[in-house]
Amino acid sequence: MQASPRKATVLIADDDPAMRRLMAGIVSRLGYLEVTVADGDAVVRHVAGSSCDVLLLDLSMPGKGGLEVLEYLVDNDYHFPVIMISGSGDIEQAVHCIKLGAYEYLTKPIDNTRLEITLKNALSESDLKHRVRLLGAAMEQSPLAIAITDTRGSIEYVNPSFSRNTGYSRDEVLGENVNILKSGEHPDSFYRELWETITGGEVWQGEFHNKKKSGELYWEQAIISPVRNNARVISSFLALKEDITEAKRDREALAESVQRFRELADLLPQPVFETDNRGRVTYSNRAGFDIFGYTPKDLQEGFDALQIFAPEERRRVRENIARRLDGGQSAATELTARKKDGAQFPVLVYSAPIVRKGKISGLRGIILDITQQKAVERSLRDNQEKYRNLFQSIPDAIIVADAETGKIVEWNKTALSFFGYSGDEFSAMNVSDLYPDELRNEAPEYFRNFVTMKSGAVQASIITRNGFLVDVDISSALFDTARTRRVLLIFRDISEQKMSEQLIRENIRLKNDFISNVSHELRSPLFSILGFSSTLLRDRNELDSGTIDEFLGIIHEESTRLASLIEDVLTISRIDSGKTVFKKEPLDPADIIESACKSLKLRADEKRVGLTLNLYENSLTVRADADALKQVVINLVENAIKFTPPGGQVYVSLVRERDLMLLTVRDTGLGIPKKDLEKIFEKFYRVERAGEETEGTGLGLPIVREIVNAHGGSVEARCSVGAGATFRVRMPLFTEGA
Repeated sequence: MQASPRKATVLIADDDPAMRRLMAGIVSRLGYLEVTVADGDAVVRHVAGSSCDVLLLDLSMPGKGGLEVLEYLVDNDYHFPVIMISGSGDIEQAVHCIKLGAYEYLTKPIDNTRLEITLKNALSESDLKHRVRLLGAAMEQSPLAIAITDTRGSIEYVNPSFSRNTGYSRDEVLGENVNILKSGEHPDSFYRELWETITGGEVWQGEFHNKKKSGELYWEQAIISPVRNNARVISSFLALKEDITEAKRDREALAESVQRFRELADLLPQPVFETDNRGRVTYSNRAGFDIFGYTPKDLQEGFDALQIFAPEERRRVRENIARRLDGGQSAATELTARKKDGAQFPVLVYSAPIVRKGKISGLRGIILDITQQKAVERSLRDNQEKYRNLFQSIPDAIIVADAETGKIVEWNKTALSFFGYSGDEFSAMNVSDLYPDELRNEAPEYFRNFVTMKSGAVQASIITRNGFLVDVDISSALFDTARTRRVLLIFRDISEQKMSEQLIRENIRLKNDFISNVSHELRSPLFSILGFSSTLLRDRNELDSGTIDEFLGIIHEESTRLASLIEDVLTISRIDSGKTVFKKEPLDPADIIESACKSLKLRADEKRVGLTLNLYENSLTVRADADALKQVVINLVENAIKFTPPGGQVYVSLVRERDLMLLTVRDTGLGIPKKDLEKIFEKFYRVERAGEETEGTGLGLPIVREIVNAHGGSVEARCSVGAGATFRVRMPLFTEGA
């Protein structure tokens, strides 16, 4: 039964009873419900608690006048039409009322026909406005995104849901073309077909892959309808759109899950089946058809699950089916299966209820041949053992942690020895506990980066149980187990690598220092030679013979210094490049040592340093390069003289030490600071002394070490500051046939 339409209520407000009766009669005759009041205050009370569809309002009344009432209604957002009634035909007053919001202005005496027409129009227009307001409110409050465009696609209206879905505010999109939402995911033909549909007057339905203001892509289900004007010409397009990103993802996930289940099931060598709640088979994977001999056509025609079991087992099968359909717990059941051709074989059946919408609709299960199951179990155990052996044999420390909490759940034996913890200690620890205190606050963020795969291998410092800081390279891999997500972390000790990098940087620094020093050392003698030779060339006729001899002596001395410097540089360069070939032959080292000391005797005398030579009384033989051995002696003795103050002594001795020759160079000079002692054999290293110019290139002792090492010997230095320095060179003695 259809409800009768509600009568419109007309409120009549006039202080003249006759006018109220007159207008009430007209209202009643038109089929409307009339309500009369005598003053403005009564109007306010009525509209506050009762319905009113139109108000006939006298302009002049005691208390609140008509204008006051009109202003009150407008200010308080009452939407019903107000028709002003006045005994005055003042045009300005009428215009003022209309401006305030009155629907119409009628003068007394009332023309019945005009009043009837005005009431009908007012109610009709009010009803239309009410519907428009309802429609507007519905659009504004609709959970669907609503957009209205002109025929060119320029946006004329959007509701709040549109803004929530796209991230664009209303002001940002009004006047813009709808293509601001285009993601580029659809081909041009997609949009061409859409526009052909709606411009042809048809409704288009489909899905958009659009782009939000933030750049995020999302899916929308849309219905786009053309809107026609009174001339039946399309003037706008109305789009109702729903964000279906999550729903689509869910549908795709469900479809993918179903497809994955089907594909995986078909990959399984064991039959997988589904039945309805009557025990009829509704699905089988490929293995089910192959093993039991049934066909998809048999499945379409329908057959009972009891048919795939031996007759003597069917009572048990019925009981198991009933128990599962009643919600009984799933368990493996050993049964005898029966193929279509009658062949039988033992199986294990695993089944569980299929629950849809909260109700059990059937069973799903897998059938395992017991023989194959045992083989698979053995293979699985073997594979697990291989994994454990491989995991434990990896030389790097490996830790597996829960991806959500960072709790350590597994580790290999290298991790136990590397970190120093026991298995029980590891099981109670978090990955963050492996970082030192100063990195403990950042540790959770590092771990999140591993989980989100934002970082691959990273370098960090970890702390062992014994408190040692170790530089490590950490690689990660994320994987899922049956129940949890886990992160595998591989820790590789890079302490030696860090030290090597530091040594490389130090060598570069030393080489740079060397180049700078060599440049200085080269310039000094060159400038001296250039200066004195230029003076000789320019003023030789004016210089006496003594001055000329002095200048020539300086030039000769600086040339000798320059030649020595160049020879050192070439020597160390040849040694570094591996191009030096020592011509080793049996020789007596005493002859070489004596010759080298004689060549340095003059220099020692000039500095007033005593040079004492003590050679082994018997002949010794070593297999060596004579020039290289001489250079070893010269470098050591020359250094001793250089760093021994006048009045000091340099002692050179050669003795036999078992099957070695031992050359000792000892001085009473300045000595070498302890901090420099371990570095003096490094290339380019020179001992710096406060207030003294650092002499030499830092190559003499490295050359000594390289030559001695190449002859199978060793060199060592012992000294203390202020007590002189002692250098010992040991080289193997030569024996015939060795």
